[in-house]
Amino acid sequence: MSRVRNAADFLHRFRKLHADYHRMFVPEIAQVRQKFAESDFPEIPPHVDDSLEFHARTYIINALLEALNWRLNTDASHDLPNLVPEVPLTSQARGTRRFLDYLGFERYTHRPLLVVEAKRPTSSLPNVYVGKRLRSETHLRRADAPTEVLKPTEVAGYLVRGLSGERLTGDWNAWLGDLQDYVRSVYRFENGSLRRAVITNGDWLVLFLNPFDAFTENGTRDANQIIVFRDRAEIESNHTDLFLNLAHQYVVRSADALTPGDVAFAISADAIDKLMHGVLLCYCETPAPFESFPSISVAPVLFLHSRYDPWIRVEAPPEHYLIPRSERDLDGHLRAVATAAQSLLRDINQRLGTQLKPSPLTTHYEEGDLFDGLHGVIEQHENRYLIVTGDKTHYLMGRSSVPNCPHHDWVRSARLGFAATTAPIMRPSVSPRAFFTSGMTHHCAHRDVISAKSNQVTPEDRARYGPRSGDAFCEIWPFDNHLCCRTCVFEDVCTKAEVFRLPCARR
Repeated sequence: MSRVRNAADFLHRFRKLHADYHRMFVPEIAQVRQKFAESDFPEIPPHVDDSLEFHARTYIINALLEALNWRLNTDASHDLPNLVPEVPLTSQARGTRRFLDYLGFERYTHRPLLVVEAKRPTSSLPNVYVGKRLRSETHLRRADAPTEVLKPTEVAGYLVRGLSGERLTGDWNAWLGDLQDYVRSVYRFENGSLRRAVITNGDWLVLFLNPFDAFTENGTRDANQIIVFRDRAEIESNHTDLFLNLAHQYVVRSADALTPGDVAFAISADAIDKLMHGVLLCYCETPAPFESFPSISVAPVLFLHSRYDPWIRVEAPPEHYLIPRSERDLDGHLRAVATAAQSLLRDINQRLGTQLKPSPLTTHYEEGDLFDGLHGVIEQHENRYLIVTGDKTHYLMGRSSVPNCPHHDWVRSARLGFAATTAPIMRPSVSPRAFFTSGMTHHCAHRDVISAKSNQVTPEDRARYGPRSGDAFCEIWPFDNHLCCRTCVFEDVCTKAEVFRLPCARR
């Protein structure tokens, strides 16, 4: 399923999902209901009725969220999923395990962004009681309701009053209490990342633009931060507001991969405060008669950051470059990637009318909030990685900063008593992952270096390690265990850690 790029496409998808539902499912549901009505037991069994309600809820709400780019898919060719149903979490209020109907998250950092509560299709929007009577005899629209309805702003006001303890109609006080518990429970583990909360029956939809304000103890409960869509017709007539406030790319405040032609539409030139080079890396294990061997290809990308929004990525498919196994061919490869990366940078500057220059990688690792939004290495899915390279255009450096280190060669390292393996790695290997072989400038055979690079990063030790992207101390450990640190773009980042000392010294 392709990404929905604009509100007009969302409206088309939204109308189609309702048309498909009424064409395919409504007649079947009506047939089931009719069957029971004509039987000797005219009452529909509760479990059947609940099943029909669940069927409608699941189809409509799943499709609605998908049209807003919240995906349940697991097919990597359609990008990673960013929405999970029935997510367990420990309730802050009860201390028990509860289940969110849906939790939306940022694909790469897995930070929670969206909580969705789904309700029965027959449920209605709230009103307010005064004593035992409704404040207004005007009822909200539903399938059998009159056309006169409360305004969306009035409904939002009633929700605020319900959050403050006033009695609402139906189950709304319980629903708001549940949503409050879910939001606070999520905030307890990921403070500050949750950006939207939704409660919907597939027809009406209530969108909380600021869950912190609505549901936490320090919130002001601002009714202006609650948008109410009273029914399907109102969603259609206000589809742009819904799309711009709830589509994944606007909630995460980050677009999916953009081509250069998209950039000027996605980000304002005067808002960009940082730009860095990077590469998209694909690692392949190629079968051979006796053993597999690794192949690595890279494609240049750019990362742009706005003062108002997180990172976006710009790439120019289908251009990519296979890393050669011979070091004598490596310089040509690095020049080709650098030329393509610089060309992409010029293209972006020309389109934006800017003269942006890339920031160093070490600076990025020193900026906590910016690094949290864009780790140095991001695993998109198995054997596919995004690598930030800062002001460099590749994760590989052409030369070692300590060229005469004896531990490039296994034999010399073994003579000194520091060989990492029982035998030299003479061919590119997939286990351990070693693209460059013994004797090459880009190879490391030192036992203690390999051991240190593989160490598990623990939360309590991060102050000594510095910012890390993954589980192992070495940033590129997932695809190369034996790359010499002195030939890696992350050298200056990693050697700042007090726990990491290399046996060779730079002069």
